[in-house]
Amino acid sequence: MTTKKPFEMIDVTLRDAHQCLWSTRMTTPHMYPALADIDRAGYGYINILGGAVFDVMVRFLREDPWKRMEFLSKQLSTPTDALTRGQSIYTFELFADDVVALNVELLAQSGVRVLTVYDALNDNRNIESSVAAGRKNGMLINAMLTYALSPVHDDAYFIARTRELVKLGVDFISVKDPTGLLTPERAATLFPAVVSAAAGIPIKLHSHCQSGLAPLVYEEAIKAGFAYGYVATDCLANGASLPSVLDVYASADKFGRAPKMNHSALQKVDEYFDWICSRDNFARGERATYDPALYEHQIPGGMISNLRAQLATMGIAHREAEICLLYTSDAAD
Repeated sequence: MTTKKPFEMIDVTLRDAHQCLWSTRMTTPHMYPALADIDRAGYGYINILGGAVFDVMVRFLREDPWKRMEFLSKQLSTPTDALTRGQSIYTFELFADDVVALNVELLAQSGVRVLTVYDALNDNRNIESSVAAGRKNGMLINAMLTYALSPVHDDAYFIARTRELVKLGVDFISVKDPTGLLTPERAATLFPAVVSAAAGIPIKLHSHCQSGLAPLVYEEAIKAGFAYGYVATDCLANGASLPSVLDVYASADKFGRAPKMNHSALQKVDEYFDWICSRDNFARGERATYDPALYEHQIPGGMISNLRAQLATMGIAHREAEICLLYTSDAAD
C-alpha cells in the first residue's frame, strides 16, 4: 500500500444511483428531505449532475435543471460536483468552444465547485475547452479516463492518457468504469500504473456493479493508493449502480484507510430512500451475479436502466438478453 491517508467517499445517490436504477427519475422534491443528512454524512464531494439529468428533467420531470443545481449547491455545504461530456456537454453531438465555456460558467454561477469532464473515447483534445473554462471560473477540475475492453486498452494506453491529463493541469483524475468491466486482476496492474503516471494528482474510482465485481475492484483501488471512491447509499447501490458506501467503508477500514463518516446520518439517508422505493414503487439495487454477456455488449450502467424501461413500455422486457446480443452484433459490424 502506498498511502495511509483516508480513502474519501463521493456520493452519487442524487445522480448516478437513480440514473442507473430509476432511469434518472428522482425529482428535486424526492431529494430535499435527505439533503441535511447527506451533507453531514462526511462525504468529500456530492455528485449532482450528469449527462442524462438535463434531458430527463426537461422531458419527463418538467423541472429546470439550472434551478436544481443552484438549489442543491446552496443547500449543501459539502462541495457539489457536475459531470459533463466535454465538447458534447450533455449530448452526443459536438458544440463550439464558446457554448462549452458558457455551460461551465453557468455551472460555476450555480455554485458547483467541481467540474468533472470526460471524453468517452479518451480523446483528451475534446476536454481542453472545458478544462480552460473551469479554470477561468475558479472550479476544481476532475478529468476522467474511460475504461473499456479492447486490444488497444492496455496499461500503456491508460498511462499515455493519464500523462495527457497531467499536462492539462487537472486537480483530480478518475478511472471511470461505466459498465463495470474491471476485474480485481485487471485493476491490480492498471491502478498502480495510473497512480505512478499521475505524478501525485489524486486518483478517484468510479465503477459500476453490473458484473458484481466492483466492491473487490474498489479494494484494489484502496491498496493502490487511490484517494477517492464514488459510492451510493445502500438501498440504491449495486446492480447497475455503484457500490454501497457501507461496503466500501468496510474495505477502507480493513486496509487502515477508513474516512471519518457519520454512520447515523448514513443510516437516516438510507432509511429515507428505502421508504421512497416502497412509496413510489422504485427499484432497489440488488447484488449482481457474474454475467459473461456483459463483457460482450458493454452497455453502461447509466444506459441499461433506460433500455429496460423502454423495453417494459413496449411490453418486451423479457427480450432484454436477446436485444443486448443484437447490440453486440451491430457493434461488431
